[in-house]
Amino acid sequence: MSNHLKPRRKSRSKPQHAPPSDGKGGNEKVYGKHSVRAALIARPNDILKIYIAGKEDYHSEVIELAHRRNIPIFLVPWPEIEKAGKFAQDEKHQGIFCFTKPRRIYGEPDLKRLSKSKAVLLLDQVSNPQNLATIIRSAAFFRFDAIVYMKHRAATPTAEVVRFAVGGAEMIELYCVTNLASAMDGLADIGFTVLGLDERGERTLAQVEDHQKLAFVIGAEGEGLRRKTRDHCKELVKIPGGRNGVESLNAAVAATIAMYEAKRLVIS
Repeated sequence: MSNHLKPRRKSRSKPQHAPPSDGKGGNEKVYGKHSVRAALIARPNDILKIYIAGKEDYHSEVIELAHRRNIPIFLVPWPEIEKAGKFAQDEKHQGIFCFTKPRRIYGEPDLKRLSKSKAVLLLDQVSNPQNLATIIRSAAFFRFDAIVYMKHRAATPTAEVVRFAVGGAEMIELYCVTNLASAMDGLADIGFTVLGLDERGERTLAQVEDHQKLAFVIGAEGEGLRRKTRDHCKELVKIPGGRNGVESLNAAVAATIAMYEAKRLVIS
């Protein structure tokens, strides 16, 4: 049972049947309170409909944002929202999800779009979905312009990753490439200084001179940067610290520290 909320009005009438789910034809499911809110802010025209279970007051901000944009909202009992969204048992939807048009994922030919950008993060086969989500969230927080990730042997921005990124995926451009070294060269061609984050670096992040455009490359969990990737970096830089038995940081933690430094260096 459901209740279709009309624009700018909270319905208190008895629930009616909601229309069938339309998560087909390439449309995407975005779930979780903060992720849906971020989608409403960043790309409202892509949102097709929103489903909500639980108390309306808990989702009042999302409801108001949707009303302003005339986006259909359906109130449904908790069991129905799980059925409508086809949620797995371990997917924590928080009683809210929406169907959207497909998220725009850019490719290597689109890198020229970043010619006026200041800060980009590249991921060298980062394969852990939770790490990818944390990196996306941090990149959005520090106002990075884009994340470049690999098509093969790497985590991708699935619905679960978008949920774990807590809205961050809506605030940053995502680029999927087959050849990371080629993408690094492409960014260098449009003025980026490409730095690899690696414990073998001779200088620390804090010692890097100011640059107008920085691109950081983060290596895979446990393996770090591949040799080919290191060869295409202008310089390797390290994060100071470490001790016997704890020589390196988690990929997401290292990426977050690098992005903080990039904010200090180039992002106003």
